[in-house]
Amino acid sequence: MANEETIGRAKTYDLELIPQGKEAGKKIFNLLDSILLDKDSLSLPQKWISNYKFGKNQHWKEKSKKASLVSANLLYIHRQRTCNMLTDNNPTFNVAQIGEVDNEESIQTFLHTGQHWWLDQEQQHILEGSVNNGETYGCAIEHVRFNPDLEFGMGEVETLIIDPFHFGFWPVKCMDLQKCDAVFYYPTMSLREARRKWPKFADKIQADSEYLKSLGDERRTMHSESQGGGRSWDAVISNIVTKMMGNTDGERTASDEDEVLIVYCYVKDRTKIESSKKPGFMEPKYPGEIRFIATCNGGNIVLEDRGNPSINPNLIEKDEAAASRTYLYDKFPFSKNPSIQDTSNPWGMTDFEQLKQLNIEMNKTLTQINLFKDKASRLILMNPQDTGVPSEKLTNYPVTVRPFNRMVSEGIKYVDPPQPPGDLAAALSMYKELFFVVAGTFELELAQTPGREVVAYKAIAALLERATTMMRGKVRNYSKMISERGRMFYSCAQNWYGDDRWITYEHEGQRLTKQISGESLRIPAKLLVVPGSTMPIARTQKREEAITLFKQGAIDNEELLKRMDWNNYKEIVNRMKQGPLGQLIQQFGAMGAPEPFLNIVQELIQMDMRDFEKAQKNGEIPPFNLIMEELMSGQPAQDPEKEAEIESKWADVEKTRIEIRKIDAEVELIDEKIVTERVNQVVKTTGIEFDEEKLKTERAKVVADIKAARMQQTEKGSESQRKKRTQGPFRERGLKSNNK
Repeated sequence: MANEETIGRAKTYDLELIPQGKEAGKKIFNLLDSILLDKDSLSLPQKWISNYKFGKNQHWKEKSKKASLVSANLLYIHRQRTCNMLTDNNPTFNVAQIGEVDNEESIQTFLHTGQHWWLDQEQQHILEGSVNNGETYGCAIEHVRFNPDLEFGMGEVETLIIDPFHFGFWPVKCMDLQKCDAVFYYPTMSLREARRKWPKFADKIQADSEYLKSLGDERRTMHSESQGGGRSWDAVISNIVTKMMGNTDGERTASDEDEVLIVYCYVKDRTKIESSKKPGFMEPKYPGEIRFIATCNGGNIVLEDRGNPSINPNLIEKDEAAASRTYLYDKFPFSKNPSIQDTSNPWGMTDFEQLKQLNIEMNKTLTQINLFKDKASRLILMNPQDTGVPSEKLTNYPVTVRPFNRMVSEGIKYVDPPQPPGDLAAALSMYKELFFVVAGTFELELAQTPGREVVAYKAIAALLERATTMMRGKVRNYSKMISERGRMFYSCAQNWYGDDRWITYEHEGQRLTKQISGESLRIPAKLLVVPGSTMPIARTQKREEAITLFKQGAIDNEELLKRMDWNNYKEIVNRMKQGPLGQLIQQFGAMGAPEPFLNIVQELIQMDMRDFEKAQKNGEIPPFNLIMEELMSGQPAQDPEKEAEIESKWADVEKTRIEIRKIDAEVELIDEKIVTERVNQVVKTTGIEFDEEKLKTERAKVVADIKAARMQQTEKGSESQRKKRTQGPFRERGLKSNNK
């Protein structure tokens, strides 16, 4: 029977999904089994493999010996067109300020850093692969991390395209990935690579076979040439080489190139520990309550068990508040976005599910038409028996034949081939139109058909706008994926960009560079992506409108070249400005104009109007009269405004000095008052002591006087008693004796 202490430990243990210690690996593989079973119950591996086959133009299960099977892969066309449209342009980024920023330049640096990373690390190419996965399997999954091995050891943020066959989450019905309790990424890795990455467990890691089979991934064995059966030439050579190496049984011996299943688990763990900085205060054990575990071999080996790998431990030690404000502090470094949302299935839907059957019916129709074509290509020569001409004489070589008569000679002819039924062509056209109607796409080739000539750029722009409208849901989903990728990049950069780096960006047709660091990117800002910015743009329409506006005088040369996407249009505009004005400068020089004046004019010609207004506002360009005064006198001209400004500044300085002297005098006066107060206190203290001595003296004098008075009274009383004794008993006051 369990005691209360054991029950208490069990309750605490059950609060977390993944336990601590060696049992973590087994728990992870138990959850992985549940994830794989859920995928099987939804028939996801079968559906994904089927979609992959159709994308590879493998529409028939097996070949037929009686008919030539034909497939028109409209699904591939639809998928390729969708991917091309959704990734035609680089995304347009915006930055939303969510707090107080020191200066506007930091916001621009933040924005330019993301744009530089997108181009430098070829993120558009990765976006194309993610969209292709999304259109094939129903969801696009990405993993963003900091790889310290990139860029010659300096490290860089990279984006990995995750195969849905090797990805899962718990609970299996959770629709939002960031609300899940755990996320699993389980790729395969060679034994050699696994042992190199985790040398501590090199002698324990073994190859896997059971779990690799349970993944249900048969795509590597799918090739269009393998449908006919038989062994390829490469397979024969491989078998010979294997036998030459000593494996007479024809089976490959085990090697370091065997694969092992590595399971990476990101789990939310809310375990609390006592803070090292604040004794007695409990804090999360893992940054952002995100725990990372790597395991293999059925969970028997736990390769890693640590905190959030997206957060730099040095940053937490230095400034935990700054680390907690990064995007991946409490989030999984994965994004999962469906091609088409399915509210009951977190894996989403694809267009293949709606279009696959139409493509199959179209393939059947094509095969039937092809069957008639094949029969028609077999020419049958009819030679009646009564022609008198042997059939072996009727060849393709020149020969002379002699039929019995003209009538029987007309019987020698080719048999008319059977004509395909007219409903097959109608059915083929119907299936094709239905395919594109259901797909919501359009054929640009229709613009060139008779009666549908669409050549104006306005019509093409309208068609592109219509296509964008039909893909609005996909545009939103993939735009969200791009935003999440960008925010994850900034989080990794804020954590791991330790050394100073340089970025390049384009500003008003010029290539500029700037130095950045992880600290400079830690500002209260959030990345946004303009939805639909990756869609095609009617560049022809844009250029035609620019030419029309330029002819009407509504825009200048600079704006025209900008809309035409002309490289280095700033230099061209400057050269155009120097055309007639350059000759004017030469004429001024011939007239004897001073060289400084010519330099100033040259600089003003090359300066943009906005730059001129900014320089003039900052006082970098002096007034014209001062320039002429300086040129005429040969001495630097004095600017009255500047002189007044200098005098005003000197007056302020003098005023400040007077105030300082006043403050010093007040301080000295206060010091003197303090000294005087101290002297007065000493005098008062001495006076009090003097008064006390005086009081003592006066008190002694009073006591002496009292004593003297008492003694005098005592003496008087004695004298009176003596007199009484002398005079006798009869003595009246005021009377005199009458005795003679």
